[in-house]
Amino acid sequence: MAQLRFTAKGMIITGSALPDAMRRLNTLLLHTAADQTATTATMIMARYRPAERRLAWVRAGHLPPLLIRGGEARFLPLPEGNLLGASFDSVYVEETLQLEPGDHLLLYTDGLIEVPGETVDRGLARLAEAAATAMGGGFTEPLAQLLASLHPAGRDDVCVLDIKLPSDAE
Repeated sequence: MAQLRFTAKGMIITGSALPDAMRRLNTLLLHTAADQTATTATMIMARYRPAERRLAWVRAGHLPPLLIRGGEARFLPLPEGNLLGASFDSVYVEETLQLEPGDHLLLYTDGLIEVPGETVDRGLARLAEAAATAMGGGFTEPLAQLLASLHPAGRDDVCVLDIKLPSDAE
């Protein structure tokens, strides 16, 4: 993952389009794996333009970002994008999202929602419910509230990025 992360950072900083960068990361992983055992990875790559409040993003098999707007949580529709390292002919499609004041957008690893013996859909539903409560409930530390309500400690890796746009009143 470190190799993918640093390679992605280099491509994006030098101006690569998101789908092109994802395709090249896929090729890199496929060629790296040829000498070893097959390796796959999921990823979301995004570029945010603050002046326009616009987020462009692509995905490679990753779980959907969660948008909390006006106290309601909804998962973003998933654009096409296979796991990195799964196929030489993978296609990656860029989507855009217009963010609004007060929005929270959560990007997260699977460790946040996975519970042994439970379906991914149940984990996603639990996340949406907990996020709507935490992010829309006036908590001073909504991300801490969210993590406490989901109890991810001791499970798989957990990483959450909360992109919050200040409300007009802030």
